[in-house]
Amino acid sequence: MKILLLITGLLLSGGLFASPMDSECKLRANGFESNAEFIKEFCERNNILHMYGIDTDDLTGLIATWCRFDRQVHHQLLDRTYRLTCVLYSNEPRI
Repeated sequence: MKILLLITGLLLSGGLFASPMDSECKLRANGFESNAEFIKEFCERNNILHMYGIDTDDLTGLIATWCRFDRQVHHQLLDRTYRLTCVLYSNEPRI
């Protein structure tokens, strides 16, 4: 009986040790150096990255630099600039 309680406790408490992916990181796309400094200081791996004010030419580069490819990536065109939402790969840019 004790073993059953122990196993049940371990199975149900698994969520306590997981790091949540519900933290958000929001910023306006300014330039590579400015974005990198902001993300390094205020964001963590697996945060939800919201970036807005992205020029059409910069969209694919920002996705390749910051987003995880095993999670969904959303981009939306608003007022001739894009908004990007994705899961942050790392707070260090891919080079």
